[in-house]
This record gives sequence, structure tokens and C-alpha cells, in this order.
Amino acid sequence: MRINQYISQCGVASRRKAESLILEGKVSVNGVTVKDLFTQISETDIVAIDGKKVEAVKQHTTIAFHKPPGVICTTTDPQGRKTIYDCLPSGFSTLKYIGRLDLQSRGLILLSDDGELVYKLTHPKYQIERSYLVWTSRMLSRKAMESLLNGIDIGDGEIGRVKDIYIDDGFVELVLTEGKNREIRKMLHSLHYHIEDLKRVSFGNITLGDLAVGDYREITGEELKSLFSILPNNEKLSHRLS
Repeated sequence: MRINQYISQCGVASRRKAESLILEGKVSVNGVTVKDLFTQISETDIVAIDGKKVEAVKQHTTIAFHKPPGVICTTTDPQGRKTIYDCLPSGFSTLKYIGRLDLQSRGLILLSDDGELVYKLTHPKYQIERSYLVWTSRMLSRKAMESLLNGIDIGDGEIGRVKDIYIDDGFVELVLTEGKNREIRKMLHSLHYHIEDLKRVSFGNITLGDLAVGDYREITGEELKSLFSILPNNEKLSHRLS
């Protein structure tokens, strides 16, 4: 396989980050630095990053976590705020989160050591759906919903857009296919709506369900197969599917 894909499957970096490491001359194969992104890796090759050997993960771990509000999605925080890793067992410290939720938002966060899975679930070109329940100070008008569906300038040259909107008693469900930074908050702020609560309830085929706040569960079996079924090429056989 190509070297960037191999590094991604080692769980140490996403495929895009792996490409950057290669171009920066930080990756070697059998002791020789390589900068060619098309370098092919065999089972006998020894791949290292900054001189440290990396190996493909034999069995990956993916979990669903119910993030509480007031917890930040990062590995460490200079301001000393509580992170999602402070809420999880230390054995999960190497898992990478799949799509952030901002400090005050709550709900479903997926984490995995499968770099290729992380890449495909988060890259905009794959259009993986994620659903959010949003409580606002007043119900959305028809004009506001049309604006959300058509796209709204959220700054920095980016357009925020909602794929689907479902109205419920006291809140709305918004379905997005990208994970731009604070996208929902920026869109609704531009429409002069104040968000009182925001909760992600699904990511791809994985739902939050009745998972308690601050709890997690490992994604295995049929649930994991269902997740892989929406990925392009459906090629992830190295992940535990039993």
C-alpha cells in the first residue's frame, strides 16, 4: 500500500497529516528518508517517523462517547480546562476524536485509533451526515430555515449549509454533512437566533441512543459493520468486526 495510507493505519496520523510528515522529510523506510508520496510499503519494510518505528494496528478500537457541556475536545488545554480525555480511561488516550464539539455543546463524539476511518468520516468530500438537536430562544421562521438550507456566509470565506431540517416540539433537528468550526452557532448567530442548547445525536450510522452523559461504549459487531457500510470502498477489514 502507499506509505501515507500505511501511516494512517498505524493510528499515528491522518492520511493528510502523514503526507505532510513525508514531505517534511520526517519519514524513513528501512533507514532511508523518503519524500515520494507514492512510495509503496510491503510487509517486510520498516517505517519510522522521526526515527521512531511505527507499525500497523492489528485491531483498532472505536468508541462512542457522550460529551458533557463544559468539556473541550483536545488532548491538552493551556487554560487548564477539562478535556474529553480527562473523562475517559487512560487506555483511550491514543484515540483520536472524529469531529469536534465546542466547549458548551454536548452529545456524541466518536474516537478511534483507525486513522483511515477518522479521515473518511471527517473529510468534506465524503459528505458523512451528522445530526444535531438545537434549542433556540425562539422557533426558527420559514425564512431562517430557507437560509440555512441555501447556505450562509459564516466568515473566512466559508459557507455554512444544512442538508435537512426537522421541526419538533421546542427544538429543531439539523442535519449537516461537514464539520466546520462552530458552524451551527455561526449560522444561527448571523440570523439573530440565540442557541440555548446544542446536542449531537448521530454521526454517520452511529447514534447516541441512551448513552448517559460522560459514559462511553465500544463500537463493535453489527454497529461497526453499519458504520463501515457508508464509507467509500467499504475497505476497512483490519478493524475488529466480530
